[in-house]
Amino acid sequence: MKTLLLARPDHSTFLYEGLRQNPTIDIKYHTFSVFKKGSWLNRWKPQVKSMDSEVEISYTFTFFHRLLDFLNKQITFDYYGRETQIAEFFFEQILRKYQEEFDLVHYWPMYCHRAISDFQPLNPRTKLLAEVYAAHPDYVREILAPEYDKYGISIEKSHFIKSRDRDLASLEGVKNMLVPSEYIASIYQKYYPNTKIFTASYGLLNFAEKQLMPSNKRKSEILKLVFVGKISIEKGSIYLLEAMKKLPPTAFQLDLIGEIEPNQIAIFKPYFNISNISFLGKLANFKILAFLPNYHIFVLPSLSDAYSLAVSEALTQKLPVIITENVGNKVEVNTFDIGKVIQIKDSSSLIEAILFLQNEEYRQTLIQNIDNFIIYNQQNSYSAKVLNIYNYLINH
Repeated sequence: MKTLLLARPDHSTFLYEGLRQNPTIDIKYHTFSVFKKGSWLNRWKPQVKSMDSEVEISYTFTFFHRLLDFLNKQITFDYYGRETQIAEFFFEQILRKYQEEFDLVHYWPMYCHRAISDFQPLNPRTKLLAEVYAAHPDYVREILAPEYDKYGISIEKSHFIKSRDRDLASLEGVKNMLVPSEYIASIYQKYYPNTKIFTASYGLLNFAEKQLMPSNKRKSEILKLVFVGKISIEKGSIYLLEAMKKLPPTAFQLDLIGEIEPNQIAIFKPYFNISNISFLGKLANFKILAFLPNYHIFVLPSLSDAYSLAVSEALTQKLPVIITENVGNKVEVNTFDIGKVIQIKDSSSLIEAILFLQNEEYRQTLIQNIDNFIIYNQQNSYSAKVLNIYNYLINH
């Protein structure tokens, strides 16, 4: 099966590493903002994700993409519109250089929708699969707008809204869509009833036993909770902080790892001096993985999260999780009984779940269930799920 993967370097890197091990698929992978393993760039910036030499990396697009990101922090302009224009130019060049016909092209539409639309008539037998990994912006707006209004912030400042027109334009005419959770599939099916929507959850991606860090938890009367992600309205951070205010500081400690959304800092300042709440700032991923075994519970009260890789990383370190009904991992959390799923925007439900997981015996049961979830993912990898979808598309 000849397959072309056109993607940004997110979960696609794990997908590629899994697919390339399968002898039934001949895959070419194009991406950006990564370095070749062993290159001088890799040695200069070892913290940047690196890929094997056969991966096609657009360094020119990487440069322009980084430049746009820098300018976006200095001046106001249509960042998403410019990003799309530049991306379309470079991905169009990538598609033009291929004379061979692919069985399938799996692509990230916000970067190359127009290029794919031009490519398709010239390659009518090639099946197309568009990757979508965030909820529909109009759906998210309904959830977030009242929260933004509550704090006197314009919803127009949300990246969901700023990128709305670009994101929706990139899905025009899409016949096959891949999403990471049933939560997201149910949302898009309402907006695109004639589109075939396939689901493949990320699971634990490239989990390996060597990723497990030794547990640093010591017997303590304090239950240690951790949140990882952008500290923001979108992530439901306020509800978690309000829950912690109502819990006794001698029994519960919360650490938040991640940067605070710049235009929301004033919202979180009142929580800076609460004794059982610590803001640790943004940390490198390897440091986060090293820190996670210090905690008892991972909490993500997000108002909308297609599928949280932070939750996956917590599970790889055998931390039971508390998430909301609007986090895509909820099906697996419920199916394998590896944590609690609660309502969004509800500090009372958070407190109830935290108190429930305070029981050491119950947490140990959840940890045993996480072992079962790890085994399941070793037998049902993300790349294997996606390959099944590829085969379905080619045969139908």
